[in-house]
Amino acid sequence: MMNHVEAASYLDLVSEELSHTLLPTINNDWEISTPDLDWTQSQTAIHTMRACLEYSYQVVGKRMDSYQPVLFEKKDKATPSEYLPMITTASRILQKAVKDSEVTDRAWHSYGVSDPTGFAAMGVVEVSVHTYDLAKGFGIQFIPNNTAAEFAIERLFSGTTEYPTFKTHGELLLWLAGRIELSGKPRRQGWKWNGTPRV
Repeated sequence: MMNHVEAASYLDLVSEELSHTLLPTINNDWEISTPDLDWTQSQTAIHTMRACLEYSYQVVGKRMDSYQPVLFEKKDKATPSEYLPMITTASRILQKAVKDSEVTDRAWHSYGVSDPTGFAAMGVVEVSVHTYDLAKGFGIQFIPNNTAAEFAIERLFSGTTEYPTFKTHGELLLWLAGRIELSGKPRRQGWKWNGTPRV
């Protein structure tokens, strides 16, 4: 099983990738729809930020029955130029929470009570997949970081389904998350991961 400190390091990779990919879009209209989602681009950004913060609260708070009863929203006057730092900050908070945790810590998630490594992998999926969503909304082609995607797939999706033939773990992650067709396999519907700790 991967060391949770090493697992946390992948959050840096994907948050840096998000910033690099989406920095050219900060003057664009973020109130357009995100393709295939019921959100605008700004709502997708907020969701990504919120997911990382919720996971960090779980890691630190170790709540075993639900998420912490808190809401995370952007300020009314927030601008697109502030969205990317908002997400990367949330990702780094999760990274620090995972690094400072104990490997024996556990907390609730609807896809299975998980450990710090699992929550790090969840953060990698959220940031990577929603970078894809946001990039697609702005007409930018994007494939998630291969190394980070491999970590997340191994931790969360191993044993959950049979994989199609793939060239990179980045594209496999997009297929597992229902974003793309892959090697003749249609986009997945009703997908989820298994967050329970692996021996």
